[in-house]
Amino acid sequence: MKFQMEVLPLRMNIVEIFEELPDFRVRGRTSYPLSEVLVISLCAVLAGAEDYEDMAEYGRQKSEFLGSFLELKAGIPSHDTFNRVYRYMDRAAFTHCLSRWSAEIIGSLSELQINIDGKVLRATSQRGKRTSGLCLVNAWVAEHCLSLGQVKVDAKSNEKTAIPAILEDIDIKGALVSIDAMGTHTKFAAQIRAKEGHYLLALKKNQKALYEQVSDWMTRHQDSFEKAEETDYVGGRIEERITYLCQDLPFLDALKEWPDCQSVIMSHYERSFKNGKEDRSSKTRFYISSARFTAQEFGKATRSHWSIENQLHWYLDVVFLEDRQRVRKDHGPDNMATARKMALQMLLQHKTKATSLKKLRKRATWNQDFLLQVLASMQIEL
Repeated sequence: MKFQMEVLPLRMNIVEIFEELPDFRVRGRTSYPLSEVLVISLCAVLAGAEDYEDMAEYGRQKSEFLGSFLELKAGIPSHDTFNRVYRYMDRAAFTHCLSRWSAEIIGSLSELQINIDGKVLRATSQRGKRTSGLCLVNAWVAEHCLSLGQVKVDAKSNEKTAIPAILEDIDIKGALVSIDAMGTHTKFAAQIRAKEGHYLLALKKNQKALYEQVSDWMTRHQDSFEKAEETDYVGGRIEERITYLCQDLPFLDALKEWPDCQSVIMSHYERSFKNGKEDRSSKTRFYISSARFTAQEFGKATRSHWSIENQLHWYLDVVFLEDRQRVRKDHGPDNMATARKMALQMLLQHKTKATSLKKLRKRATWNQDFLLQVLASMQIEL
């Protein structure tokens, strides 16, 4: 039986992209094409698979469906085959498939905001070693809900070592790159400016001299700065935000070593929660940037940075249960993380306000016609 649907105009063929991956296996001694193994595993992840055994079981249960667009000359691979492929496949090349697809959708990153942040896969930690879990630094474009790639943080290191690599992999010309305080360093700012991008870097007390000078200056003179105010009402919560902008910087000596720094921003948040009684909290954050935006634009940009936590990381944890995944050996955790991001992006193309991603994932499991539509969103030729 062949499943029929109206195929959207193809810009890319994901099967062909997977075929470009270097195959580590001995030529002539493999029964399953690498592209087919990866397409089956991607369908399985969309349908709820969490490990290699799940992938093999999905393939066996859906062999007729999969055979409608894959040749499957050798049938469905075993869980050992999925295990071997994910453990030893080139993780950088597999991540490039994700980056290439995102780049095809976006076209150009100019005038967009790229959010960079790290995420630890909790279940990959060794017992008794809290800091041993795999940490991946991700690049995310909130406007399109697309991942631009990931870089693994080396063992016994931190996010700082991976940030230069992910910046090098992306064409950031004309884009605004936002990084939390962990990445607030002059060498990252210089790298971004050298690639003709702009930086938006958060300040915390790890940059002691700069933080103290900026916070003191902005707090004492806030009434003389350009400002933008905004109020949101969400789920019983009232959030009031005021963004202050200073672009007259000669009095801030600590900024001289920061390349092309043009703006200093102070964002003040006040939240009220009404659950029988009023509970109020407030927070003030500081940022520096090489861009010259308005206070309103910077207010939007500082909020947008947190979409990498509130969207990408939250979806991976809540919808795909990433923090519970116990795949640990070799390149398996990295490659499984890439597969989950691919599945997430495919589902996000079909998300509406009325439908959660959890429901969409279940629909992809239960409704094969819908799964075909999801696959078509990644330009799989059927």
